Amino acid sequence: MKKLSILLLGIFMFAKTAVAGPDEATAFVSKLANEMIVDVLSTQKPMTEKLDLFRTKFQSAIDLKFVGQFVIGTYWRKATPAEREAFLTAFMDFATKSWADKFNLYNGQKITFTGTRPAQKGQFYVDSTIENNPPAEVIWRVREKNGTYKIVDIVVEGVSMALSYRNEYSSFLQKNNGNLSALTKELEQKSKTFQFSEQK
Repeated sequence: MKKLSILLLGIFMFAKTAVAGPDEATAFVSKLANEMIVDVLSTQKPMTEKLDLFRTKFQSAIDLKFVGQFVIGTYWRKATPAEREAFLTAFMDFATKSWADKFNLYNGQKITFTGTRPAQKGQFYVDSTIENNPPAEVIWRVREKNGTYKIVDIVVEGVSMALSYRNEYSSFLQKNNGNLSALTKELEQKSKTFQFSEQK
């Protein structure tokens, strides 16, 4: 009986692990993209209200700590827990506004998903096209952990969110002697004065 229980447990664990894959990654991104871009940003609500709804979807889908560590690189290890937390809060607020603004310009156009490719271990690239004029290619990089998917990068027309932020923040930190608090204040100011683009 004990051997049977162990065998059944092993089969269950294998089956649970096997669930994670390209189809699930695509389903996660498809649902998220439609909720953020079509269901939220294409509405006729004021931008402030749309931003609140977008923030809820976007922040729950981002692997914030993973992305935050990546965009400041080695400076993460040198920072105190309080400095890290303050940076992540400021970074998430600014990134939310930046991506709400980018996606809002597409005005709820149809999103077509064209395939999924493996990236690093536990990660996938989910390819999509926003049927704009001209069409815009959007690649979503997602990370799977314990059956849960999170976004770790968004690449629009060949421009990577994570790499762009990493290059910008690394340059800032180098010029400011690695002062993460100074970068946090810079992001807070940018977020405070952020101006949304006007739709054409």
